[in-house]
Amino acid sequence: MHDRMPADRPPRDAGAPLPSAVLEILYEDDALIFLNKPAGLVVQQRMYEPDEPFLHDLVLRHTSPAYLMQRLDRGTSGVIFFSKQSEINVRLTRQFEKKRIRKRYLALCDGELGEQQTIDAPIARAGAILFAVREGGKHAVTHLRPRAFSPSGSLVDILLETGRTHQIRVHLSAIGHPLAGDWLYGRKNAMRPMLHAAELEMTHPMTGQRLRVAAPVPDDFREEAERRGVASFTEDESRPERDRLTR
Repeated sequence: MHDRMPADRPPRDAGAPLPSAVLEILYEDDALIFLNKPAGLVVQQRMYEPDEPFLHDLVLRHTSPAYLMQRLDRGTSGVIFFSKQSEINVRLTRQFEKKRIRKRYLALCDGELGEQQTIDAPIARAGAILFAVREGGKHAVTHLRPRAFSPSGSLVDILLETGRTHQIRVHLSAIGHPLAGDWLYGRKNAMRPMLHAAELEMTHPMTGQRLRVAAPVPDDFREEAERRGVASFTEDESRPERDRLTR
């Protein structure tokens, strides 16, 4: 998803202090800003919750203009980026369209998912907020690579080839391994849908160099993986939140 949102409106209560525990900057330069979005924070303002904090507003308090180039669900943590210059947005959009932006997710799902596989199944709307695999839906491709699995669940690396709404959640549910904690497509058996946007790689629109930004796994995700006996993280991924600098 790469729809752009207004970037230069006055931020709500611009004089208020920026919550340092919320805005964790992973990378920033004159053109781009990458953040580690915490689970539970919405990216855009919701009409029926006008006083609810949202990420775009927090970014605008830090830097303006800021153009939203992608979205993450409220319950998803991890890497998300904004453009700081309107003139580069076309170049970024073209990278999305040509699938030159690589997004890797970490998922905790129910059951033993032990085989690497690719899910190529179309997705269509099936209700007000629900999506499903349906013939005639939009083309959707998800690549799965299990890291660890047990009868209690599996830790899976996921690469998206397309970016449909709820794609990972729908595809995992369709093969009988819904995200742990996914109340919409599975069961509410964890604190949240256990999905983390672990890494994003792209060509920098100004320099032409490849840029890779990674977000450490949050404590709740790591603890749920440990509880299910499938914790298998790199040193950088497993750094506790208390040991990371936030801004």
